Amino acid sequence: MSGKYLKGLVGTTLLVSLISPSISAEPQVFFTEEELATEALQDHHDHEGEHHHAHTLTPEEEKRFYEEAFQKDQLDILNFRFPQTSWRECTDVVTGNYSGYNCANRRQVSVILKDFMDQYMPECVQEALDKVGDGELDQLHIIHDGVLGDRRHSPRSLHAENRAIDIRSFRVRFYDGREKTYVFKGTTNREFYRAFRQCWGQKVSENNGCPYYGGSVERTGSIGWEDRNHQNHMHTSVPYCVGGSYGSYYFRR
Repeated sequence: MSGKYLKGLVGTTLLVSLISPSISAEPQVFFTEEELATEALQDHHDHEGEHHHAHTLTPEEEKRFYEEAFQKDQLDILNFRFPQTSWRECTDVVTGNYSGYNCANRRQVSVILKDFMDQYMPECVQEALDKVGDGELDQLHIIHDGVLGDRRHSPRSLHAENRAIDIRSFRVRFYDGREKTYVFKGTTNREFYRAFRQCWGQKVSENNGCPYYGGSVERTGSIGWEDRNHQNHMHTSVPYCVGGSYGSYYFRR
């Protein structure tokens, strides 16, 4: 399947190889009093069922974001708190492309998101396929609406740390040669995505120590149809959790 996606935009040269062989405990990070002062507002929004929707950058915006940081000597904005690595969208185990673009040679993502994508996303897609009786997964391709959010305007979003991806659809190639695209928008594939979200939430809880969000496994590490800003894509993340609870400052999904 990946052969159909030609080489596309190179996101940036600021890409480091910090690939971890296995998912380990979350590194604890620390925040200023000013950063923590907004946490009460986050709690209010969470209880009201709202979610701050960060704008994820298009490939052109992402490229410009890094270039401007270098040109204006604003390197502090590139100081990600969590280790970063490269997602080779055209050739990695899980392939992908920004919607409407060719796959990128390299796209910067957090190590923890990449690890979860490699280790658990195919497994959860297979669980979803089993739920709807559609066969055995051979190759998984993600069509998405971006990973990185503008860290200057939405610093508390998980997109600001490359810990979330907005998924528009999964394109699946089966072992029998069939291909099928599961679009998130609408209700046609609701059963498929409900099964995926339940599996993903379980993996986030078991492997990153995150409690079920609001007591719901389905809403742990993902946002979808229940939120008015996520009708066309599924926000899929690895929340920041330490010691069995959600860490301060960052949004919990």
